[in-house]
Order: sequence, then C-alpha cells, then structure tokens
Amino acid sequence: MLTTESRPVRFGSLLLALGLLLSAANATVAAEEAASPAAGIRKLQSKHLTLETDLPASKQVDALPGYFDQAFAQWCAYFGVDAEQHEDWRARCYLMRSSERFKAAGLLPADVPEFKSGYTRGDQIWLVDQSSEYYRRHLLLHEGTHAFMYGLVGAACSPWYFEGVAELLATHRLDSDKLTLGYFPRSREEVPKLGRIEIVQAGYAARRAMSLAKILAYDQTAHFQNEPYGWCWAAAAFLDGHPRYRERFRQLSGWAREPDFAQRVNKLFAADADRLNEDWQLFVANLDYGYDFARMDVDLVAGKPLGDGSARVSVAADRGWQSSGVQLQAGRKYHLRASGRYQIALEPRAWMCEPGGVTIRYYHGQPLGILLAAVRSDDAKATGSNGLLKPIVVGLETTFESPRTGTLYLRVNDSAGSLADNAGTLDVEIVAE
Repeated sequence: MLTTESRPVRFGSLLLALGLLLSAANATVAAEEAASPAAGIRKLQSKHLTLETDLPASKQVDALPGYFDQAFAQWCAYFGVDAEQHEDWRARCYLMRSSERFKAAGLLPADVPEFKSGYTRGDQIWLVDQSSEYYRRHLLLHEGTHAFMYGLVGAACSPWYFEGVAELLATHRLDSDKLTLGYFPRSREEVPKLGRIEIVQAGYAARRAMSLAKILAYDQTAHFQNEPYGWCWAAAAFLDGHPRYRERFRQLSGWAREPDFAQRVNKLFAADADRLNEDWQLFVANLDYGYDFARMDVDLVAGKPLGDGSARVSVAADRGWQSSGVQLQAGRKYHLRASGRYQIALEPRAWMCEPGGVTIRYYHGQPLGILLAAVRSDDAKATGSNGLLKPIVVGLETTFESPRTGTLYLRVNDSAGSLADNAGTLDVEIVAE
C-alpha cells in the first residue's frame, strides 16, 4: 500500500463552515471598492480575477489578471471542467506590500489566520508580495489553483494532492506573454527563487529522502513548513510526468470531493505499488532540471545466467539504466571492458567521449560520460534493495565482485535532464572470472 494511514483533509467541510463568512465578505464588496482608492490600493480587473494591490503600476503586476485568465482555461482543461459552463467564475485577490494597509481598509479580515506567503478561502486570495516576479506569479497561480478547486473541482482530497497539484500547475513558463502551466523547468534561471528541485536534492543528499508513503500521509499541518511543498511538488510532477502513472494520476481530480480519497488512491496503485516505489526512488536519486521521464524510464528485463562464459552488449548514450540481458551471481567476480566513441553533449559544439568520460566536467562526482554499472536483483521485492541506486564505476574497464545475484544494468554518467543531446553507443564485454 502507498500510505501508512489515511488522513483525508475535509476541505469540503471547511468550506461549509466558512460559508457564512464568505457570504458576509461578498456583501461588503461595494464598501471595499469605495474604500480602496483612498487607502492607496488600486484595482485591476479581468474576466476571471479582481486584483487589489498597493503595488505601483508595472508591466508584470498589471499583467497578472490576464495571466489568471489564461490559467483559467488551462485549469479547466486539466481538471475536465466545462469552461463555457463556468465562464462567470471569478476570484478576488489581494496582493499586499503592506498587510497593515489592507487591514485598515477592511480587506484583510481579522479571522484570516496568519500566513507567510499566500492564503485562500473560497474564491478569495491573499498574497504577500515577493521579490521575484516569477515567484509572485507562481504564488498567484498556486493559490488560484486552490480557489479553482474549492469552487469547481472539490477539496476533500488529501493534503499532498491538494498542495501537490497546486505546485505542479503553478510551476509555469512565460514566453512572450503566453502562459503555460504544469511546466517542468529546464534550468534554475527559469524559476528564480522557487527551489522545489533543490529541496528534494538536498533531502536525498542528506539521506532524508521522503518515501511516497510518507508524502501521501502528510496531514493538514505539514505545510506550515516550506519543505513539504517541495516533496508534494515532486510527487505530483513524478506521477503526472511518468508515462506509466500519468493516466491514473489524472483520474484523481474526479475524486476530489470524496471523503475516501486516500483509500481510492491506494487501491488505484496497489497492483504495481512495488514498481511505483522503485521508480520513485530512481526519480528522487536522479532529479534534476529538465528531467527526461521517457529516457530515464527503465525497461526491467531479467538477464540470463552468464555462467563461465562471456557476453558483449551495446549501451545507448542517450538513455538511463539499460538491461544488459546478463545475470550475475552474488560473490562472483566479473571483468567489464568498454570501447567506442559517442556524443555526450552538443553545446557549444558536439562533445565526443569514450567510456572513461570527459574529465573537464563532472556529474555526481564522476567524469561526465563515464560508463557505470549496477546489479539489480530480479526479485527486488524480496530483497528490498534497489541496486540501481548504487552504481559501480566501470570506465574503460574494471573487475568487481557482484554484490547480489541479479541483472547487470549499464548507462553513461549524465544528468537526467541532459540525455537528449547525447548520441551513439558503446560496446561492453562482460567476462566471468
């Protein structure tokens, strides 16, 4: 099972409890509109958003309502909501440089709990301004996803999904004022001050990587801290991006109003939970900007015993771990010898590489392009060990003792986000000693 316990947050019930408060807030809109200009708060409107802010006019701030309208269409498409049927839906956002100014104007009610960056209640959003234009948009889109789900999708789902899908869709690309939600960033520069990938990388490096079970068991208090946002984004990005799980993950929005959401998730992934957990471990261990799900997907093909003989296999430079089709025996020594030339990068020009790698650039502490090996037990469920997380450095050649009985997997050392500009193959000879 994926979760250790079921803790669905009853956001739907929370909405009912807040209904009277929301009605009262809507009843005071006219008074707020009259008070806002005198308080130094200006108003911007689009089809789906009313934005009130004390920030001075600027291209990026004044464009936010238009970006929100672009997001509405994409939210509808992602969650399967009829955009025409809900064309009158709109949210109200208060973007604040000075929260005291909004309190004085009656736009930040006393019953709104303290928050660090953003808070959403029904169709109302409060945002603290950010120093990064990107992160300001991200925050609006994150809280906007919450408002959209509250109003048109449902919010009885578990916290990891409610926050994870908001982080997934808020991570965006802006190209000539065209907004794309659910974007997997290709570089740190595209998403300044977001830091979600870095949270996961740091956790893995410190041996504090979160299992899917622990993420899916987050309760409603987990997101008082920043780190769970990184892990919830990672879980949602993994399930939405991986070709083996994407279709099932996108079914979850249809259950967002259901109180047994967590149990339904468990059942949906129960049949291949072991493979899911192994794929998650590989994703976390190799997460990088531009992560290539298709090229990093491992085709688990069990090898045939090598016995006392030898075998020769070919390894593609533009993929992650690849089965050699050869089974090694625990405790026995094997000699691997590699040859060939292949492309390991394309910019600023094609970089040609041999199995020893190129020592002018390193990745994960080893030369870029160097040949790596790993032995994965063909019964990983029984052993509980993921051998692909413990690579053996081969280079041009090496002799090693197999740590377990299992299939030999091979790959060249490169970032999971940089495989697309590799090309060619290398040959590897495997000899039992």
